[in-house]
Amino acid sequence: MRPVAFVCAFVATPLLAASAPPTPFTNATEESGVAAVVRAHYATVPKWWLSGIDLTDLDGDGDLDLHLGGHGSPAAAASNDGKGHFTYVDPKLAVPRGVRAGDDLPYPGGEIRLAHDFDEDGKLDILASWHDAGGVLYRNACQPDAWNFTRPRTLDHFNRACAIADLDRDGIADYLADEGGRDSRKVLLFRGKSGGSFGPGTPIEVGAEETCPIPVDLDGDGDLDFLISRRGYNPPGRRILRNDGNLRFADITADAGLNPEGGSIHGVGDLDLDGDFDLICIEGAKPPLRLALYLNDGQGRFAAKPDAIAGGDKLRLAHTNWGGAVATDLDNDGTPDLLINGRHFFYALRGLGGGRFEVANEAWGLPAGAWSAVDEGLCFGDMDGDGDLDIVACGRGPEGREKGVEVFRNDLPRQHWLRVRLLGAKGNRCAAGAKIEVFEAGTRKRWGHEQVAIWGRQSFHSYYAASATERHFGLGTREAVEVAVEFYPSRRRVEQSRVKADSVVEIREP
Repeated sequence: MRPVAFVCAFVATPLLAASAPPTPFTNATEESGVAAVVRAHYATVPKWWLSGIDLTDLDGDGDLDLHLGGHGSPAAAASNDGKGHFTYVDPKLAVPRGVRAGDDLPYPGGEIRLAHDFDEDGKLDILASWHDAGGVLYRNACQPDAWNFTRPRTLDHFNRACAIADLDRDGIADYLADEGGRDSRKVLLFRGKSGGSFGPGTPIEVGAEETCPIPVDLDGDGDLDFLISRRGYNPPGRRILRNDGNLRFADITADAGLNPEGGSIHGVGDLDLDGDFDLICIEGAKPPLRLALYLNDGQGRFAAKPDAIAGGDKLRLAHTNWGGAVATDLDNDGTPDLLINGRHFFYALRGLGGGRFEVANEAWGLPAGAWSAVDEGLCFGDMDGDGDLDIVACGRGPEGREKGVEVFRNDLPRQHWLRVRLLGAKGNRCAAGAKIEVFEAGTRKRWGHEQVAIWGRQSFHSYYAASATERHFGLGTREAVEVAVEFYPSRRRVEQSRVKADSVVEIREP
């Protein structure tokens, strides 16, 4: 029998080699219906300035819908059927819209700056920007068969960068945003009140223009520190501001190991899964720029990891001041990967472990360039409910001259996964600041670690927006894991063992 088996294998090998290998990410722009959505909106709004791409559960049905922003023009929206097929939502252009319009809309106009459940009714409200000076908050009043957003007029501050975090530790989430002027080096802290309203903005000096912090605990002391990057048409610049616990912030950038004027801090994550949070940076004053990863020693001091990026010579990073970076697991192998974008570029990096990565665009069938300018960004999320993360990015439009959208369905080899859904206490239902750890069953070997940081820059957002905060973790071959969540600011800890793979686990703050 062995000779026969050998001959069969020998004959079959050329046939397998001759067939085209599967594409790990499949361009599903037409198949998903998104191409038709874009064509329909250009036909409805011929001068549409596409600006912003967001996967957000707009109608509260548990599926990620698609919002395509408009800079000073009506946005487009598409409803997801739960299987990754999108249908154009009538924008009802006869209804007045804009910063001073008070009529109800089927969905928010302009560009989404922040998707957040401000009134904690279980539906995502939308803070949008209509143009370069107009902020609008829309309250989600959608019903399953009728999309509707209203104007509460409780927070209409315009911003180019914002975040949600309970900075004063009173149990109610606060709102952070840039001051609004292009030359301002301050952010505004709007202290949260019960019922989803906010107090007046208190300025905080941060040392960089057009920016808002990424709030994250860098030194493990339980306080949220600030990661700052200069934005807009300014020279590169970044700051690390340490929080003393009383809303006094000290600039420790140089002492922490970074050159303050050497580049951006594009994102943050536990890149080597050692229990602290590392930095994803773009460095240089002009092209060619470089991607640098700084690992945390656990005390908030950072060192650039040498040879962190395999294939780094393939990166074409055009600018430091736009876009962002996210650590998430695209191939579900239990090692974080990176998504990073900016003006005219978009890269996926596969995690190799230990804080090392390789550029994966070509291997995964993804483009390296993008049609994104300063606003469009990219987004990711499980659009079709199959347990892996898909990608939506800015691409060529219907006529080849304007901006459009490309959908990349994740068809990487199937592995196990877990989504952790958090419900914080009243006042911070979104669980901003909570730390999630995923361990191998029966051990303390870490397979996932994130702090819930809710932030955005222009139209780049740190995560997809489900109606309740979620974080996605790949598990590789593991069929069960242990999950631990430390809520913020209470530091109450919830642990759950024998959590089954390929599921959504909901964890509530006690």
